[in-house]
Amino acid sequence: MTNVFANYSGDSVFRDRYTLTPEFVPPEMPCREEETNRMVEALSILLDPYRSVAVNFAIIGEAGVGKTTLAKLITNHLADYAIQQNIQLEVQYVNCHSFRTKTAILRKLANEKFAMHGRGFSDEELMEMLATRLDRENKRLVLIIDEAGMLRAEDILGLIHINELFGPGIGRLSTIAITRISDWMTMLDTHLSGRIQDKLELENYDREQIETILKYRRKLGYYHEALPDDVLNLIIDVSANSGNARHGIEIMLRAGMIANTKRAKVVTPEFVRAARNEIYAELRPDIFRDLKFNELAAAVAVGRLLSKKGAASYTTINESFEVFKLVCAENKVKPPGVATYRNCIKELSRLGILVYKVKPVGSNARGRHSVIGLMDIPAVILIERVQEVMKEYQSKRGKF
Repeated sequence: MTNVFANYSGDSVFRDRYTLTPEFVPPEMPCREEETNRMVEALSILLDPYRSVAVNFAIIGEAGVGKTTLAKLITNHLADYAIQQNIQLEVQYVNCHSFRTKTAILRKLANEKFAMHGRGFSDEELMEMLATRLDRENKRLVLIIDEAGMLRAEDILGLIHINELFGPGIGRLSTIAITRISDWMTMLDTHLSGRIQDKLELENYDREQIETILKYRRKLGYYHEALPDDVLNLIIDVSANSGNARHGIEIMLRAGMIANTKRAKVVTPEFVRAARNEIYAELRPDIFRDLKFNELAAAVAVGRLLSKKGAASYTTINESFEVFKLVCAENKVKPPGVATYRNCIKELSRLGILVYKVKPVGSNARGRHSVIGLMDIPAVILIERVQEVMKEYQSKRGKF
């Protein structure tokens, strides 16, 4: 059998496809110049050649506003300049989707930075081992903790407390916590808030900024004529609707891959529409067509609330149930009780459309309440997808 890659054509609409992937860190960040300067100022103390101190910094904002990219870009520059100044400084990135406990993070640090086997040791032993190595090698470590809201505040505090193992006035482990605004609000209710020295809040991009960013990414990733202005404007419109630049960049990537698959030399509006449907696989139309009306109405209710809340990315059963009843009334359907509504939310969570979880309340983290939210899916996109299916139902009387 002939190797399938032997027939692969080298022709592509991409100049450099990698520049459109989530892993790529661009050489500059358009529309984040002020935020870049603020972060440089906050971290510059780590380059003091005579004093080793720690900085605990937070970057907060909604999905797709550049939090992770900014953190990686600035720390790349930080590490490069440290080498020039003969300062021993390293950066370690962890995403709490993959490393959900302090233990997992400590083991990763021990293994990747010091070639130490972390299994079989307690957290306290690992912390002492890391502190000893950092001290012995006169090294400074910057730990980027992405999706920090998935980690317990006590675990982040535990990592920060490694600095207490050094002498007075010495700090060798700095942290940059990246989190959504709602999770940051939860952190403020814990002792962790007193240990974060500075924070940077990134606002959602407006349409003009989205246009600047996507044109910059087109310049890096595409042959210009392969993604015409009118087609790029379609992507800009979609992305600007949510203020999520990553959404637009992902569409650019997927649309180009579709064009390559079809041996097309130019990305068309049809490819953009197909790419949009691929971006959020959990929101495919076929998934919603299998849902009952009450489940669809529940998704719309949550989407409406979250699209209005802005910074607050979670709602509750009682709050969203009131909006759910309005959605039912708009469709001339009698709403069920709150118990049935809660089951609808649980089903949407099982399918990955919503997030339904328990969050701690209060500084002692003993109180708990259930919240409903979304992961990286913009609320406006959820509403748009569900309403498309609801219109189909409305055209077929008797479906409800």
